Amino acid sequence: MDPLVERCRSGDGAAWRALYDTHFDFAWRTARRLGLDDADAEDAVQEAFQTAFQHLGSFRHGRFTTWLYRIVANEVSARVRRRRVREFFSGLLGASQRTDAPSAEGRVDARRTLAHVEVILGKLSKDKREAFALHEIEGLSHDEIAELVGARTETVRTRLFYARREFEQHARRLGVEP
Repeated sequence: MDPLVERCRSGDGAAWRALYDTHFDFAWRTARRLGLDDADAEDAVQEAFQTAFQHLGSFRHGRFTTWLYRIVANEVSARVRRRRVREFFSGLLGASQRTDAPSAEGRVDARRTLAHVEVILGKLSKDKREAFALHEIEGLSHDEIAELVGARTETVRTRLFYARREFEQHARRLGVEP
């Protein structure tokens, strides 16, 4: 086990800073290689290190970099997925709120897609719909949602996982690609 990790576990703040400084470049390069721009990569790495710090007690064996890589990869994946969903909703809202005069067919398509989204959201349970909307549409973090809804962060993550999966399944059935 890495002695720096052991020192971090014992509450040594200087060790945590040293661990962060030692692995930041690796984590940032990983985030960039997995598809994030510079600013998003830095944010993703900050989130990944926060997650690593919160879960350092669960790190038992292996190399810290391997464990950190997995955390960074998960954070990047989540960010890419959120961006896709936001772009999808932004496109829907943008299509329905244009100031230029869209074609009648374009207006019908936008209304139909928005109606499909409302149907899909209506099929999710209240808890999943709430977590989905707060995270994917409003952009709140897992911790912020947990505080708002009075649930544990892990519960929010679970709700989001299942909400995304259900949303995508319903969207595909209706011919709406998220």
